[in-house]
Amino acid sequence: MDLLDKIDSLIKSDSNKLIIGITGAGGKTTTMIALGQYYRDQGKKVLLSTTTKVQSPRFYNFEVNHVFIDESEFFNHTPKNGESVLFVEKHIMNAKKAIAPRDEILSIITNNYDVVIFEADGARCLPCKIHSDRDPVITKDMNAIIAMVGLSSYGDMAANVVMGENSTQIVDIDYYQNLIDDERGLLKGINENHNAIIFFNQFDLIDDKVADSLKHLKTDYPIVVGSIEKNIML
Repeated sequence: MDLLDKIDSLIKSDSNKLIIGITGAGGKTTTMIALGQYYRDQGKKVLLSTTTKVQSPRFYNFEVNHVFIDESEFFNHTPKNGESVLFVEKHIMNAKKAIAPRDEILSIITNNYDVVIFEADGARCLPCKIHSDRDPVITKDMNAIIAMVGLSSYGDMAANVVMGENSTQIVDIDYYQNLIDDERGLLKGINENHNAIIFFNQFDLIDDKVADSLKHLKTDYPIVVGSIEKNIML
């Protein structure tokens, strides 16, 4: 079983529709794209979007069949089996970014798709995150959450690699445990309605002993340690 198979097995829902929110930091967009391709290859109708911000598709390749930034064009499109679509809206103030569809249609845009994957958090390209009051943006329709940490944060000073953190503490195994336990940390917004996992990404950047220790952190949720770029796991 490879990494994507493992993630899929853990987040599958009893519902006919899988609506995934990806939170945290350290590879959310890459994970969204990889999962989009994974489900598309299974013949699913797949939608990628965001509840916050993502890179603009003008400058970033989301590796989908169709890109829509116009609401009417999106709703006029009928998706086919084995097809993936990106739907976002223009960011008026920043051409390099795209933003979430308006709140009034967020639940409607999922209607014609088997799998919907939302990037549901922002981290300013840092590999780890402490949440503010306004994030992550998890909608009531999401039934699966992938809470991410990038292991490029390991061994560095928290203030340098953790969004929302100004501590001089070194990021180590104990720090990751605190990140799980903190109400503003990795599991913020997750509840009993979600099939949720913790995904430590970039494990090829740390030694095997540290990587193995991650799997023994205390949490009620499954922990996956892997590399989304290489589709491998510990």
